[in-house]
Amino acid sequence: MNKNSKISKKNIALIFTLAIFLLIGFIGIPELTRNLLFYPDAPNANFPTPNNEKEARLQDLEYFENYVRGYDRSFHFRARGIALSKINKLRKEVDKLSQARFELAISEIVALGENGHSNVWNGSRAKRYPSMPYQGYWFDDGYHIVATTNEYASLLGARVTHIGNADIEVIKDAFRGYYGGEDSGFVAYALPFLIQNTAFLFELGFIDNKLNLDVTTINNEGSVEAFQIKAIPPQKDRHIQSPWVWLMPQFDHDHNKQFISFSNDTNYDPLYLKTNDEFQLSRLSDLGMLYIQYRQNNDGQQMSISEFNKKIRQEISSFKPEVLIFDQRFNGGGDYTKTVDLMFEIPELIPESSRVYAITGHETFSAGISSLGFLKEALHNELIIVGRRIGDSPLSWGETNAFILPNSGIGMTAARGLHDQLYGCEDWIQCYWTDFKYPTSVGSLEPDIPVPFTFADYKAGIDASLYSIISIESSN
Repeated sequence: MNKNSKISKKNIALIFTLAIFLLIGFIGIPELTRNLLFYPDAPNANFPTPNNEKEARLQDLEYFENYVRGYDRSFHFRARGIALSKINKLRKEVDKLSQARFELAISEIVALGENGHSNVWNGSRAKRYPSMPYQGYWFDDGYHIVATTNEYASLLGARVTHIGNADIEVIKDAFRGYYGGEDSGFVAYALPFLIQNTAFLFELGFIDNKLNLDVTTINNEGSVEAFQIKAIPPQKDRHIQSPWVWLMPQFDHDHNKQFISFSNDTNYDPLYLKTNDEFQLSRLSDLGMLYIQYRQNNDGQQMSISEFNKKIRQEISSFKPEVLIFDQRFNGGGDYTKTVDLMFEIPELIPESSRVYAITGHETFSAGISSLGFLKEALHNELIIVGRRIGDSPLSWGETNAFILPNSGIGMTAARGLHDQLYGCEDWIQCYWTDFKYPTSVGSLEPDIPVPFTFADYKAGIDASLYSIISIESSN
């Protein structure tokens, strides 16, 4: 009896142990599957050392096929067919192309996926080629120079009209095919880098010399001026940042101290430029408004995003604003799970009669867009969006992975998980699984009140989007 009892206890212990392992396995399998589906490592590039540049490029193209055939999931089957056809054509002429032309060809193929996250990297590419001695930003009233090397400081604020003999709008159109995604994202995230790359300008036939070229501008007094400028040679340690960051006052823009910015000599008043911090929370007490600014969806240098979210909850509770304003215009993304809970809590936190606005811009991207969608869903579409169009479609592929061609070093982003905040995402194979926890179907994230972002307003320190909100509320 005692022996059977002991055996029974052993069996129970064994069964219990097996059950624990099965439970752990059951819990772990979804996570493992999720990582394999959305975050797999890029394929190994097992190639012998190439004997020459032609062989190196052929290896790159063979490896690149992995990206097109499915490592990046954004390609529609027709686009994939066109992309593979272009790769085959490229194989026949690789030994005839310059490095810049080869990279443009790769960029054009990647762009066929028509996805904002799936593009060749701008930052690393900018270091490989000579570039303009200035940084530009595409406002709604033109392409203006917002930073320069010391030698060309007189160009600060000028509007570029021509490079060589080509109109700047013609050049803009010529570069459009090298970026996949929305026009707004192209203008914000790709065009400023492409149009500064003198090797690319040369390959597209807009200039005759990559190092010495002519630029025509309209200066701050309205006069037309023509300059012959010298390009900056390729620099591996060149400091690269998003074009909009040059707009921030007193920011440590250039760690190498190579550039000075238009904003460094300006004392700006508008809230959106008030601080260089990633987050801002300000009362407009006389107007009963609470202004909330996110410039990213990750932790900041001075404050974690969870700490900032906590401050928002506390401020809403104590201030009880009549109007809540979320400024997402420079929120390029990060991790949407860091803000989603707060966005869905907003209707319960604010007074019942409060109005909620969001300010958007071309730089509103990725998790910045997701946060916007969650907020609109939570408010049952009563969110009022003011400003410029967001930088990508709310129906797009995200959940990104790095993909680098082994010999040329051309890097790109591969997107693996579908997000659909327009109509809701329900496909377990394509849709990013975390989205199922936060179902969102808002129909549109287009501005309800379109407001341009002009250099004239920027220079004068005017926030036209915020002024529009104040004007609307004042008339009610």
